[in-house]
Amino acid sequence: MKSLNVFYETILVGYLTENDKQALCFTYTAEWLQYDRAIGLSPDIYLSEKIFSGEKVESFFENLLPEGDILDFISQAVHISPNNVFGLLERFGGDTAGAFSILPEAIKPSVEPHYLPVEKWRIREWFQQTKGLPLNLNGEQSRMSLSGAQDKMTVFIDVDGTISIPLGTAPSTHIIKPSINHRLDIPHTAINEVFIMTLAKAIKLNVAETYYDSELYAAIIARYDREKIAGQLKRLHQNDLCQALGLPSSKKYEAEGGPSLVDCFNVVLKQSSQPAKDKKRLIEWVIFNILAGNMDSHAKNLSLMNVANKRELTPFYDLVCTAIYPNLSQKFAFKIGGENRPDWIMLRHWERFANDIATTPKFVFNIMTDMINRMDKILPIIVAELKAQQLSMDEGLMVSKIEKLIKSRVSKMRTRVAS
Repeated sequence: MKSLNVFYETILVGYLTENDKQALCFTYTAEWLQYDRAIGLSPDIYLSEKIFSGEKVESFFENLLPEGDILDFISQAVHISPNNVFGLLERFGGDTAGAFSILPEAIKPSVEPHYLPVEKWRIREWFQQTKGLPLNLNGEQSRMSLSGAQDKMTVFIDVDGTISIPLGTAPSTHIIKPSINHRLDIPHTAINEVFIMTLAKAIKLNVAETYYDSELYAAIIARYDREKIAGQLKRLHQNDLCQALGLPSSKKYEAEGGPSLVDCFNVVLKQSSQPAKDKKRLIEWVIFNILAGNMDSHAKNLSLMNVANKRELTPFYDLVCTAIYPNLSQKFAFKIGGENRPDWIMLRHWERFANDIATTPKFVFNIMTDMINRMDKILPIIVAELKAQQLSMDEGLMVSKIEKLIKSRVSKMRTRVAS
């Protein structure tokens, strides 16, 4: 039986084991169970001396890995099957989302984190030329679960802007996301994401800090699951909603049998320490995604995080105007009152949605009206600020196209609410 060690900083939390049939089991250590700040990996893997196994364990650990094309790139590059969760975590589990590091038995977390400084031109060259191969590092291996493909990379950026590659279990501070260049049908995704994330922040949604780096042609996103305490970078514990519900990432979409909006609201309100506040934030997230054309807002794009003995929704992330790309689905990832085609979502659907989540239609419409007014005012300002940066002509055209789409959606929603 093979085993991996799960750490919180330098404390051994537990053991992830795999038997000959690739079934995963997890057990906590006595040290962790006695630790005064111990937390469970997820609601289904709670603090206990028992041996956890089955779908809940598989789902939690599988959801720590990247998905889709990124997972395929990693798998091909290191010759590990994409469904070999144990093998991929053994190689890339050192800096996953959230608080825990997963390491082979022979490797211990360093007391002092190690980083490899890297210049921007090298990162740009890697994105452009390696076609998704993991970084070839000399000496201590990089074990970042997000670092293995050409459209996402985790890094450490210090106060003077120097970029470094985290080594071993060293925590990262930012994610670099260049435009996805292996999909010609979805161009300029980096400036697209920066636009939508910046717009969301400007209308007072709580989102991950994001900016555009014209040297890297990439979006730079600050990791909200990292916090500096007494000069040391600490990891914060989080569960995306697939982990919170014990579902694999393959069930992140409602259309695939995954959670509905009602399921998402229920799990957030059940686990949140501030349910009223997080309920309003979730309603804002749904309305904003419709207005901004983010059709890919699925259950893994929502997370709950433990902060200062409280559990709350994390800042929002992965906000992109996917509706601008004709080859991507034009349906919303969730049904709103039974409808997921944006042009067909009428007031009656929003009323059903309000009833489904146990609130009043008036409350939803008030949020909607407020958001429409804020977007009307702030949209031209955000567009002007983006175009003032060093964008290419094609990037500027993408910004204009997205602006036109959002204006159209805001106008339609305003007309419907007014009626």
